[in-house]
Amino acid sequence: MVRSSKKKDNGSSSKAKARRKTIGVQGLKPSSKKKDNGSSSKAQAKKEPIGVRGLKPILTIQNVVSTFFLGRKKLDLKKICSRARYLEFNPHKFAAATVRLKSPRCTALIFGSGNMVCTGGKCESDSRFACRQCVNILQRSGLKVGFSNFKIQNIVGSTGLDKPIDLIQLQKDFGPYVSYEPELFPGLIFRLRKPKIVFLLFRSGRLVVTGAKTEEQIHRYWNGFYEVVLKKYMDEADDLRCSSEYRIRNNKKDYNTSFFYEALS
Repeated sequence: MVRSSKKKDNGSSSKAKARRKTIGVQGLKPSSKKKDNGSSSKAQAKKEPIGVRGLKPILTIQNVVSTFFLGRKKLDLKKICSRARYLEFNPHKFAAATVRLKSPRCTALIFGSGNMVCTGGKCESDSRFACRQCVNILQRSGLKVGFSNFKIQNIVGSTGLDKPIDLIQLQKDFGPYVSYEPELFPGLIFRLRKPKIVFLLFRSGRLVVTGAKTEEQIHRYWNGFYEVVLKKYMDEADDLRCSSEYRIRNNKKDYNTSFFYEALS
C-alpha cells in the first residue's frame, strides 16, 4: 500500500510541472510579439524609397561608349563577314559591320579603317570585356588583329527626383549655361564648360547626365550639381509634372492678328 501511494504522488507532481511549463510559455508569448513588431518596422524602413527619406538620388549608368584599334588599317569587311558567323554587314545601309554580344549585352561596330566602337556597356569593365570578346571572335575566324588604344568616349547616366524641377527659374539664374526652348524640346540643357558634361533636366524630375569619361567623374560632378544647383530648384509649391501643361501655363506670348487686318485696310 505504501508503494502505490508514492506512485500517485509522482503522477501529481508531473502534472504540476507540466502546468508550470505551459504558464511559462504563455507568459513569453507577448514579449515575442513585441520583437516581431520591431523587426517588421525595420523591414518597412528598408523598403522605403530613397526620395521619401529626402536623401540624394543614386545615379545609375545606362551606357558606356568606347573605341579601340585592331592594329590593321585596311580591312575587307566582306571577306571577314563570310568567315565569321556573328557579323552582320550591309554596305548599302551602313559602312560598318556589327557584332552583337549576349553577355555583356553590347553592340560593336567594325570599320574598314580598323577602328571599332562598342556601345551598351553598363560599366567600364563590361565595355572593356566586350571589346576583348570581339577581338577574340575575329582572331578565331583567322584574322591577325590585336587590341590597342582602348579609350572610353562617353558615359551616360540617369536618375529621378521625387519632386518636379522649376525649369524657368533655373533658366533665369543660369542663362549662359542653359538652353531651354519648350516649343522645340521639353527638356532643359545645362552645360558645364570644363569638363564638357551635360545635364538634361525634365519637369517631371527625370534627369540624364552625359559627356563624362570615367565613372568617378560622372558621380563626382553629379553629386556637386545636386548639392550646389539642383537642390535649390525643386518646386515644392507646385506638383505639376506634365511638360506640355507646364509650357502652356508659363507661356506669356500673346498671339494677336490685329496688325494683319490693319495692313489690309
